[in-house]
Amino acid sequence: MRYFYIKKGNLYLHIQTTTHEEYQDYSDIDAMYTMQYVFKKEKDGAKTFYDSTEANTYIIKRRIKGVEVVRD
Repeated sequence: MRYFYIKKGNLYLHIQTTTHEEYQDYSDIDAMYTMQYVFKKEKDGAKTFYDSTEANTYIIKRRIKGVEVVRD
């Protein structure tokens, strides 16, 4: 199956998750995370979509500027 990707120039969109704090108590929250949108040359591990409508909705909801949806 050929997926759709979000590209900026020749770079693919990746999502990088960073753990800031891990909590050892008994609450429902076990850690604090930050998600970052990173553009890399590698296609492996890039955010994939099944159709272009899904990719366009993702771009609009997250207000990502200067990108295009491509099918590789």
